[in-house]
Amino acid sequence: EVKALGSATSTQRTAAQLEDARFHTENPGIFLSRNYRSFAMDSRSIADNARLMAMLWVAHGDVGIACFETKYFYNYWRPFSAITLADTDGNPATTAETTWTPVVPTPNHPEYPAAHMCQNGAAAVILREFFGTNQVSFSFSSTVTNTVHQYATPDAMVDEILVARIAGGMHYRNSGAQGGVLGANVAKWIVANHFKPKL
Repeated sequence: EVKALGSATSTQRTAAQLEDARFHTENPGIFLSRNYRSFAMDSRSIADNARLMAMLWVAHGDVGIACFETKYFYNYWRPFSAITLADTDGNPATTAETTWTPVVPTPNHPEYPAAHMCQNGAAAVILREFFGTNQVSFSFSSTVTNTVHQYATPDAMVDEILVARIAGGMHYRNSGAQGGVLGANVAKWIVANHFKPKL
């Protein structure tokens, strides 16, 4: 799937998938700071906005630790290495494609689990739990594509990112799915144990 969709020369990737892949390559530290800000600038009280921002950023910090500890424990190679060096992996079912390159730059840390999915899987849970519903619409912008993506739900954002990382040639589907699970589990623990609303 990654070999077919994520290649720089892919004929199977759609224009929308390429847009999504590029959209989510902005530096996450800048991307999230700018886009989370909208949740602190609405009509809720300052206390409610502060609580939501605290939940999002604590989840961001905690899931980052869990995600990168997992990355360096398993130390999986990226598609860029796995596809071009497949003749050295000891698996007779794989074939090397030495000229394969991903359509967008590959981050310089291990592949599994997908960090974007760890982070956004956590954020999706935080938003659902804070608002008490999955029907939370919001938009994010990217300075890479200079476009705005509208999401009807937090789950819609996560679904987009999962495919974006595959179509970008950076991650396998399982790494995205498991990153989302890791993020969701971290966020659920945070919600269960901290940041209770004042009664």
